[in-house]
Amino acid sequence: STLLFFLFPGTDVAVSGGSASKNAAVTHVTAQPSLLTTSEPWHLLVTQTPSKEKAKEGETVVLNCHLNSPRRPSLTDLMVKWYKEDEKGQMDLLKNNVTVLPNNSRLFMSGDLSQGDASLVILNVTTSDHGIYFCEVTLPEGKVVTGDGTKLRIKRALG
Repeated sequence: STLLFFLFPGTDVAVSGGSASKNAAVTHVTAQPSLLTTSEPWHLLVTQTPSKEKAKEGETVVLNCHLNSPRRPSLTDLMVKWYKEDEKGQMDLLKNNVTVLPNNSRLFMSGDLSQGDASLVILNVTTSDHGIYFCEVTLPEGKVVTGDGTKLRIKRALG
C-alpha cells in the first residue's frame, strides 16, 4: 500500500524513516479536510432562441443554444446533447457533442463550444424534422441543465 505524504508550509512535520513522524504526517492530512474538498459547483445558464422556428422543406435551420457560466472562462469540458420530442416520443440527435443518428450528415453542432455556442444546424430540412428540440448540457460533476426548447415547424414546399 502506498502512503501519500503532504507537507504543509509552516508545519514541523518531517517525513523521515521514523514511524512517529509518518503517523504525524498522515494525521496532519486528515486534519486538513478543506484542502481536499472539490471546487465549488458550476452555475450554468442554457439559453435557447428562438422558442419557435419555422422553415420550408429544403432550407437550412440553425437552432441557437447559448451556454453562459459567469465563473468559468472555458466551457470545453461540458457535454452537449440535443434531443427532439415529437408525437413519436423522444429521440437523441446528438450526444457528447457528436451526431448519434446513423447515416445522418444533415445534423451537426456549429459554433465554438469554448465560447458557449452549442447551436444545432439542420441541413435540407424535411417535414419529419418538425418537433421540439432541446439543448441539454452535462457538467463535469454530473449535473444536467436543459434549455427551454425550440419548437420547429416545417412547411411543405409547393409542388
